[in-house]
Amino acid sequence: MHREIVYHPEIPQLSKKRAEFDTIKFHYMVLFYNMKFWRCISMPYEELSKKISKEANEILNELGLIKALEHYGQPFVHGSYSLDLMTWRDLDIYLEDNEINESKFFDLGKDLSRRLKPSKMNYRNELDGLSPHLPRGLYWGTYTTLLNNDWKIDVWAIDSKQFKQKQEEFTSLQSKVSETSRAIILKLKNNLYQHTDYRKKFFSVDIYEAVFEGIKSPEEFSIWLEKNKGLRYSF
Repeated sequence: MHREIVYHPEIPQLSKKRAEFDTIKFHYMVLFYNMKFWRCISMPYEELSKKISKEANEILNELGLIKALEHYGQPFVHGSYSLDLMTWRDLDIYLEDNEINESKFFDLGKDLSRRLKPSKMNYRNELDGLSPHLPRGLYWGTYTTLLNNDWKIDVWAIDSKQFKQKQEEFTSLQSKVSETSRAIILKLKNNLYQHTDYRKKFFSVDIYEAVFEGIKSPEEFSIWLEKNKGLRYSF
């Protein structure tokens, strides 16, 4: 059977529109899969942060750590817990006390020991030690297992002047954290937290400041560290 092909003057125009539609569709597909990819990458970090924060809430409130500390001064929980950026299980707490002394602080140590059942506790006296970059105060570093997980809980007893300064510094830092920077910070912290020099030569605050300046990857952070702190790494 002979089939007659009928020419339609609008076919080239229709083909052009179809091509434009396919191009737009392709770009939306790429955007969708990129969003899906980054969501898959970030979700485990988000879920881990929420899980650890939930445990921290239970330790602070249901297990009574905050109430125990309030017998010795005004506690202020800062760090990754209050920033909603938890990656590993630790709590950082300042305790405001203008009359702190070793005797009173060791009473606090006894209460922490009874309440937290630690396997190890470290003590520092930086009223006398005067180590660079550390508060002028007394410190308990408590290592324990709570809620079936290992935890480290740091408590610094400091005077009101330092306490106010630490609160102001934290408020300034907190104001810079956005949803976008938060996702990048969680990713970097999770990628780097097992590095041997993390928390010895470079710290979480370095990651925060680097991200606020536009750093987005471990490779870019290594360049930032060399430029800003003179540390050379290849992450």
